[in-house]
Amino acid sequence: MANIKPFRGYRYNSEKCGDISTVIAPTKYNIDDDAKAKLYELNEYNAVKIFDGVSYDTDNEDENKYTRARDYLQQWIKDGVLQKDEEDAIYLYEETIELHGNTYRNMTYVALFELEELGSENIKTCEEIREMSKKDRFELLSATNADMSMITCMYIERDKKLLNLMNKLSQNEPDMEFDSVDDSMHQRLWKITDPETIETIVDGFKSLPLYITDGQTRYETCMMYRNYMRANNPLNTGKESYNYTMVSLVNSNSDGLEIMPVHRKIKLPRGFSEELFIAMAQEHFKIEKIIVDSQDDSITETMKKQIATKKLETRFALYHGGDYFYRLTLLDNDFIKKELLPEMSKSYCGLDSVVLRKLVINDIFNIEDDYDDLVSTSISSTQCFKDVKEGKADVMIVLNPVKTEQIESVTAAGEKMPYHSISIYPKPSVGVLVNLKD
Repeated sequence: MANIKPFRGYRYNSEKCGDISTVIAPTKYNIDDDAKAKLYELNEYNAVKIFDGVSYDTDNEDENKYTRARDYLQQWIKDGVLQKDEEDAIYLYEETIELHGNTYRNMTYVALFELEELGSENIKTCEEIREMSKKDRFELLSATNADMSMITCMYIERDKKLLNLMNKLSQNEPDMEFDSVDDSMHQRLWKITDPETIETIVDGFKSLPLYITDGQTRYETCMMYRNYMRANNPLNTGKESYNYTMVSLVNSNSDGLEIMPVHRKIKLPRGFSEELFIAMAQEHFKIEKIIVDSQDDSITETMKKQIATKKLETRFALYHGGDYFYRLTLLDNDFIKKELLPEMSKSYCGLDSVVLRKLVINDIFNIEDDYDDLVSTSISSTQCFKDVKEGKADVMIVLNPVKTEQIESVTAAGEKMPYHSISIYPKPSVGVLVNLKD
């Protein structure tokens, strides 16, 4: 069973820190130094100082961004900038944003999850990850002993009991409400302290597997930290705070929640040859040239509409400039399973990201899988378009989002989707809740 429990979270005290919107940080890690500087200037208590602080040339073993994060956290708690709630609670957290004419809304339960090995019946990972950031996350967790951000876990509920309860609870007055400074995302938080309601929520999750859609590196870091603490605590009972981590529990049926497509932008060492690409791609794809009226970023919305499909077929769009793009539709949905990856499940072989990687990135562009310097990802098709226009990328490829049933079937086969295949939107902001493992 997925074992969750309430906790007493730390929250910003507006009487000490001022406007809450100025202390909450954006939903991403490793932001550039210019963005960090703006957050530092925005409010001296901004959460970025703890979860992803600035490094300096003079840093050493005793003075660095991790020790500073520890000191900031301890001082802010001492000064009452961060205050611990007086009652155990499961939190209800909602984010709503208007973007490109669409309304996105994510409402989640926030609780502590008892850590267990990934791949068990209760907690499953969706994607491959890169190892490079684990050390950074472990150093931070070891220094602060705190969860500054929520690990996002999606659950698939057939009877919608937890979803209906969530919608009912959201009719109450929130305990915290603000708009993000950077994107005007409206955010609300409720404390659920009624024992009977908490019991209903806890029991409701006992039969539901959780799928990590954002934060697998952080989850694995928490496992490393738990194992380290257990090894150094011979009296460990399994109930100590380091055996848990803070999670945002996302209902796949939530109205307004989006599983976002993750697009690719590619910089080719020898440039892009349109004729060569078409000649090579037609072996596996039906290729259609679609001409549009404009050459601004509205073309990306046309691309999304032109590749949209309700069927489990692979379509994506390729753009390299001008007033047209190519729509590619896979001709043989079983080719990768039959010829390239017979050891993998049919569900895995049918993922758009797998088809793109094997038949385009590897075969046509001759780029190997370890391609961070040549292929990058983004949920923003507009940013991809901008990069092509500015010459930072030779081509952009727009994909459809992964479907819920694909997540279920791939993980059920004990497999992981390729790196950056899925993105839940909106993502939890950082600093809304802090879980100190005390």
